[in-house]
Amino acid sequence: MSESVIADDLHIKGEVTTSGDIELKGTLEGEVTCRTLLIAQDARVEGKATAEKVVVRGTVEGTINGVRVTLTSSAKVKGELICKALSVDEEAYFDGTSQRVNDPLGLGLEEHKPKAEEKSGSASGETSKAPNGNMTPDKRSGGKLQPISAGSGH
Repeated sequence: MSESVIADDLHIKGEVTTSGDIELKGTLEGEVTCRTLLIAQDARVEGKATAEKVVVRGTVEGTINGVRVTLTSSAKVKGELICKALSVDEEAYFDGTSQRVNDPLGLGLEEHKPKAEEKSGSASGETSKAPNGNMTPDKRSGGKLQPISAGSGH
């Protein structure tokens, strides 16, 4: 397999697809699909990155789909991670959601799909916080989280 290098002075808008490997040193706005993606420390992806192996040393704003995703100590990721295996170094910055699935590339392998009640941050009103920020399951409401009040005796 060949490796393509996107130089640090190159800014790409659109879609980049290869069956080989990509080392991104510049900026990509759009989608990138490859076998292995290495995002260099000063590189930036705004959009979607899909690869079997993704190593992030730079900045990503968007979605990463990968079988193995590694966020190194210099990584800055804001968005969604959909992967089978995730490694996050202690100093890495990650603001978003991550979902573990068996088939993050959509190749037809068995995939875990979350049920509606498993989604976090839903606006359905099933959870609420007490004034002190604590939450407790309410047995009367089928295990849904309800606020703890100061004088409730919980």
